[in-house]
Amino acid sequence: MAKITVMFGADPQGDFTLNQDEMRVGRATDCEIVVDNLGVSRHHCSIVRDGDNWAVVDKGSNNGTFVGGQRITKHTLKHGERVIMGKHSLIYDAHGSADPNDKKKTVAGMGGEMTMFVDQSALAKAMASGEAGAKRMAIALDQGGRQMNVALLKDETLIGSSPGADIPAKGFLVKAIQAKIVKAAGGHHLISFGGWRGVHVNGRKVTDAMLKPGDVITIAGRVFTYKTA
Repeated sequence: MAKITVMFGADPQGDFTLNQDEMRVGRATDCEIVVDNLGVSRHHCSIVRDGDNWAVVDKGSNNGTFVGGQRITKHTLKHGERVIMGKHSLIYDAHGSADPNDKKKTVAGMGGEMTMFVDQSALAKAMASGEAGAKRMAIALDQGGRQMNVALLKDETLIGSSPGADIPAKGFLVKAIQAKIVKAAGGHHLISFGGWRGVHVNGRKVTDAMLKPGDVITIAGRVFTYKTA
């Protein structure tokens, strides 16, 4: 018998015995392991029987499935290996089984109909190198009536109305890229690109501001909070 433990960061969210030839993982409710998170595709990956072993197979996910910091399409699992999918990960235990009294099927998170695109490669490499336990910062925002965090993993994180922006900020006269958050020694700078819509931090209009945990950024009525991930 073998099992998968679903993790959110360093916190275990649930154990699932591998008792079928294929165990689907994703945001859709028909998956055997449902992970309700915007960074996870509806049908993200599957854990499949592979002879005497088990393998993880990516199912065309938007943000990718990673093992050892590398994006994979299929990978035969070794005992203790971690599969990374957004902020969630799957730990493979070749000898374990889930508690039969644990009936949990859904792993809680940030749901929604549309997948939020994130820099999965950077996140996977950080987790593989052990940096995931270090202090990381994020932007908290409302997405379809749900609160979600976007981890600040890139050197520059773009905010604006463009589909290519890392953080969406739609609104009248909001520029395609209205602002960016830049990594700096000891934290992050917020840089505004001007235009008709101002960028405010804690109610004060800024062009370049060093952010502090808890700072509230406002663009065209949209509210973003700079906080620990």
